[in-house]
Amino acid sequence: MKDIGNSYFSLIVDESRDISTKKQVDIAVRYVNKLGQVIERFIGIKHVTSTNAVTLKVAIEDILAKHSLSIQRYHVDSFYTVVDMQLQELNNRFSESSAELLLCMPYLNPSDSFRAYVEKKLICPAESYQSDFSIIEVIALKNQLATYIIDMRTNEEFSYLRSIADLAKQIVKFKKNDVYPLVYKLITLSLTLLVATTMVERAFSAMKIIKHRLHSRMGDDWLNDCLVPYIEKDVFDLILNEDVI
Repeated sequence: MKDIGNSYFSLIVDESRDISTKKQVDIAVRYVNKLGQVIERFIGIKHVTSTNAVTLKVAIEDILAKHSLSIQRYHVDSFYTVVDMQLQELNNRFSESSAELLLCMPYLNPSDSFRAYVEKKLICPAESYQSDFSIIEVIALKNQLATYIIDMRTNEEFSYLRSIADLAKQIVKFKKNDVYPLVYKLITLSLTLLVATTMVERAFSAMKIIKHRLHSRMGDDWLNDCLVPYIEKDVFDLILNEDVI
């Protein structure tokens, strides 16, 4: 949570059955950290009787509460509304604003000296995210984009980049996120938007190793306590044995 701070994040939720035929949802978070890196972290698993809206709400709330997250602060009420809408419209994976953001992503690509850049294509998603970009900020974004693209194309440090993820890290490295905060906000929104569920699929694979045929009666708490350090080895490698003891 210290790593996320006040940054944007998305919740990744997927469902599967384990060796004991119990149905559960895996929950992870995706965000852009203070170094401009895209991070996905598994935070827990919860057994559920079904995946309807009410059950999902309870499962997600339990996981967030376990990690001492402020439910109101992270707009779970808003998230519940989105879940309900998505369940009612299963054929629509992304909302209109999310679709706009997905469509704008190629225009942020830094390859070939930002050849794909088109200013008006980057303004549209900002206008769709009215809670994040006020009318004044949309106007300011236009001004920032005009200077930003000149800066990027004439700066040797940004001439070899090949992806938006590389661009985000380089922007933070050279403190361009302070110079172009609204452009960087658009980049982090694009990187945070989920397009795949690799993280939770990895969690399901790990679950098959930990909860197997000879060890099939594990409760949620014990399974979570085993899965989180197994999946997030790089985080737990940084914790001193003395702290664990």
